[in-house]
Amino acid sequence: MKLLLHICCACCLCAPLDELRKEGFRVTGLFYNPNIHPLLEFRRRLKALRVFQESDPIPVIYHEDYGLREYLRGVNYEGDDRCADCYAMRLKFAVSYARQNGFDSFTSTMLFSVYQNHEQLKIISENLSQEHGIHFVYRDYRSLSECSQDIARKKMLYRQGYCGCVFSEYERYKDTTREMYKGNNSHGKVTETVTKQVPIKNGLQRCDCLG
Repeated sequence: MKLLLHICCACCLCAPLDELRKEGFRVTGLFYNPNIHPLLEFRRRLKALRVFQESDPIPVIYHEDYGLREYLRGVNYEGDDRCADCYAMRLKFAVSYARQNGFDSFTSTMLFSVYQNHEQLKIISENLSQEHGIHFVYRDYRSLSECSQDIARKKMLYRQGYCGCVFSEYERYKDTTREMYKGNNSHGKVTETVTKQVPIKNGLQRCDCLG
């Protein structure tokens, strides 16, 4: 069965790809992630997937356009459903590509990440499957998260620390501060102050990553 696998990042691909192949799927990847910002972060994740291919030559369709405007148009980032909108935007593209290019089924590495809303992803994918007539391959490989990270480390892949969008970046790092400023003390000397870094709180939302 020809399977189109939407790839959110190289880290989430490592272990699930082997499992899908063991089941007999002929896997082709699709990199379509207009949610990833800023531009340098987008390029890092794009490069990480290419590095992965050097050791495991999975065919991948790359959508390499930086998607800032597309993301802002397609996601209600001021509402409560930002992540659901983001999931739907990427999965709709994957389903449409699968239908137009002769694939039998589709799935996404987002389902394999412990940082995602798994049930929400499943519901969106099932609805798109019915709407477009393309089989949705549902697998819960979240138990492979640590294994996937280990593989990524061994392959020396870039492992990101937040979902991808600028809002998740803020949520991930907002409690870590490092400010430097210069001013005159009472003796007229220039002084430099560095604020102590605050530990990152647990439980902040991180999407489509293993970083």
